[in-house]
Amino acid sequence: MRRVCGHRLPLVILHLVRHGQTMWNVEGRLQGQTMDVPLTETGFIEAAHAAAELMDRPLKAVWSSDQVRARQTAGVIVARHDLAVHTTPMLREQSLGYLEGRLTSDLEEQPVPDGEHISEIRWGGGESIADVHQRMRALVAELRAEFDDEDEVVLVSHGDAIRVLLAVLEGRGHREVDWSLFGTGAVHTYSLDAAEPADDTPLARTLAAIRPASVEVLTEAEQLQTQLTKPPGSLGILEVVGNRLAAMAGQCPPPIPAPAVIGLFAGDHGVCAQGVTAWPQEVTASMLVNIAGGGAAINALARQVGATLLVTDVGVATDYPEHPDIRRRVVARGTRDFTVEPAMTLEQATAALEVGIEAAEEAIELGARCLMTGDMGIGNTTPASALIAVFTGTRPALVTGRGAGADDAMLAHKSTVIEQALKLHRPKAEDPLGVLAAVGGLEHAALAGFILAGAAHRLPVVLDGVIACSAACVAVALAPAVRDYLVSGHAGAEPGIRTALRHLGLQPLVDLGLRLGEGSGAAVALPMIQASARVMREMATFADAGIGTEPEHG
Repeated sequence: MRRVCGHRLPLVILHLVRHGQTMWNVEGRLQGQTMDVPLTETGFIEAAHAAAELMDRPLKAVWSSDQVRARQTAGVIVARHDLAVHTTPMLREQSLGYLEGRLTSDLEEQPVPDGEHISEIRWGGGESIADVHQRMRALVAELRAEFDDEDEVVLVSHGDAIRVLLAVLEGRGHREVDWSLFGTGAVHTYSLDAAEPADDTPLARTLAAIRPASVEVLTEAEQLQTQLTKPPGSLGILEVVGNRLAAMAGQCPPPIPAPAVIGLFAGDHGVCAQGVTAWPQEVTASMLVNIAGGGAAINALARQVGATLLVTDVGVATDYPEHPDIRRRVVARGTRDFTVEPAMTLEQATAALEVGIEAAEEAIELGARCLMTGDMGIGNTTPASALIAVFTGTRPALVTGRGAGADDAMLAHKSTVIEQALKLHRPKAEDPLGVLAAVGGLEHAALAGFILAGAAHRLPVVLDGVIACSAACVAVALAPAVRDYLVSGHAGAEPGIRTALRHLGLQPLVDLGLRLGEGSGAAVALPMIQASARVMREMATFADAGIGTEPEHG
């Protein structure tokens, strides 16, 4: 059966083919990525039928998942054409972790954790549907770059993967795509529309470059931990961080994340007009100059841990003296009052994101191998709480804290202000740029861009407090694979931090009751993060040391 979903003015004609039947399709088992099985005789017949449908098409290329069942199907198709099969992991089935190989009839319905959307759940520790969406968006960008007008390309993949790819191509949720159309061996033809060219902005290029961290290297790192001269798990969360650093870099043991750069972004907020902070707005500019001059807490902490500060004014409202260490990238002189109107236009939110991307690219070009988040902005915990409330689906009162010292009355008022703003704008987590523009801040947007660029370069990004966590929620909503590159520096005093970290699936390294911001919690955590990599690089294995692995006594 061929389903034509084409639009107008085709750029590339895509023939989406689901692999032929396997025995596990018959048995009703979850196949995923690791449990790879070959085609049955029926599967080869289905592949032949697909090949017959495509026999008279002027195919330019045949791309396939690198899994056996897809490669066998693609092999039948290319036998009718003078082509070779190009394999790519981007066409793989959704990874289902430890659930792979189990009968679907044996699975019990799992509850969705509070604050998470079902599309973000990584069932069995594998990939979420949101991860697959990001992978397919990257695939579409690669197809646009690789092929020309009227080229016809076969993509051989798997049921859920094709379903998500069609959802991406058609701008829909994957559950809106009719599952009954996806029998084994089915062919779907889609025209990638020339009227929808790939966006060549810094933001679009950065999003297209983000890939999930390596599952294979993560497994290799976990195995290495069991071979080092220590009891398994004895270094606790340091082992988890070291394993994740390896997966980020695609290298085991991982490189030590140094040099480190703290990207500190400053901005002001129109919502301060509603009395959500006891501090005057002018303090933002004064502290920005203090930081540039080396006199703030973050300067002392950065010197202590050997990190460099990169300070950017993305939206400070008041004047201050010129300083050579302040990068002026002002998108607007503060946001607007989001209780009355959106904090930013969509164009301003995008521009601020790209300020952060530019800062990260500059830091990386100068040698940074670890990015840390910092901020300065009077009143900026109010938009941070609003962002976290939207992206985690939590009531504002539960994620709103005292910021820079609000008393009980001001705290209650602050929560009310956020609730009123959310009722006014009704932002939806599915529209992250719209949420950011409605209730975010310029420094929050720049931090989100800084995080996105770090992930695009496969570098660890260390989160500070509530401002950074809210920016990370934005970044992950824009590109779900970003969460693979995030490390939580600390828990902090603001309640929104823990809610955001649960949403992001992160565990904080320390909890010192910090509530300063500026990047202080990220800086404090840096030596531990670097130590987690050094342990993996420099510890001997049991084999190296000639030590047996079986304990003789407790």
